[in-house]
Amino acid sequence: MIHLPFSILNFFWSYGVGASLLGAVGIHVGQKARSHSQNLVRQAEREKKRADKLANFVIPIGLALAVETDLNTLLEKILLEAKILSLADGGTLYLVTPENTLRFVMVLNDSLKIAMGGTSGKEVSLPPLNLYDPATGVPNLHNIATSCALDAQSISVADVYSAEGYDFSGTKAFDKKMNYRTISVLCVPLKNADRTVIGVLQLINARAPETLQVVPFDEHLCQMMELLGLLAAASLASYLKTKKLTDQIAELKIQIDEVKKERQVAEITESDYFKSLQSRAREMRAKVKGQNS
Repeated sequence: MIHLPFSILNFFWSYGVGASLLGAVGIHVGQKARSHSQNLVRQAEREKKRADKLANFVIPIGLALAVETDLNTLLEKILLEAKILSLADGGTLYLVTPENTLRFVMVLNDSLKIAMGGTSGKEVSLPPLNLYDPATGVPNLHNIATSCALDAQSISVADVYSAEGYDFSGTKAFDKKMNYRTISVLCVPLKNADRTVIGVLQLINARAPETLQVVPFDEHLCQMMELLGLLAAASLASYLKTKKLTDQIAELKIQIDEVKKERQVAEITESDYFKSLQSRAREMRAKVKGQNS
């Protein structure tokens, strides 16, 4: 039996431990690299799906909105397409008024079977939201929809019951009354070409495609909703501009018609024939008066 010196044994032991450590490190690095590669592949797949959805869904929506000529149908299309794209259970569409309020123009909720505004034929009875405190003029940043409009920024809340910074007391009261549970909320400002906010698109309770369980609104989905918001705002602004021009033309036509009628009346009353009729009428009245006296 060969007895090796202790120093040599110690060398081989150290070498073995080192090799094992290097092997472990190599395996770890390899796994990390493989995991990173898989993440990159999944991210690329998500981006491709996002691009496909953008090309096949959002862009056609924009084209459909651009040719719509009826306001109620236009508003309904905006909210319905946003709900479909996000798989949201409900949604609300607001428009900014000259009185600095957000006016409810459409409310939908699939679970509660609520449909108000749009082509539903049912008026939205909810009072408008003040953008500013009527007494102090302070911006209303406590409400998520008004805050979205004032800051012109999208706001996503994963769970309203644990969120801080916004007053969801009205939402919670609604939930209690309707036996409902509002969880995730997304608000997107509708900004026109000069970046002025003309409305707010609010969606509630995004649902996972596979399970339909309520989940937070996905970050990429938020970006798509912002794009849809831009398309919707452009369509709304175009419609309102066209409607204003149409109303002005109609008003001008009425004024022209009135002036034309006045001129026609003046031409008739100043004609020799009309004056002759007036003279005969006076003579007849005088005769009748003389016979009666």
